[in-house]
Amino acid sequence: MKKTADVEMVSIPRPLYESLLETLEVLSDKSEIESIRRGIQDIRKRRTYSEEDFLEMYENQS
Repeated sequence: MKKTADVEMVSIPRPLYESLLETLEVLSDKSEIESIRRGIQDIRKRRTYSEEDFLEMYENQS
């Protein structure tokens, strides 16, 4: 196997860099990860609302 030299610098587009930073921030927040897990469980168990139902509920709260 060919050994590669140590990389001293990596250049990536700014939007990708900012996206990576945001992903790291989310992944480091345990409560955020738990919210995502609960959301996935809700989807799997079909505990969701259509866009129309959601908007109707939102309008009724105002």
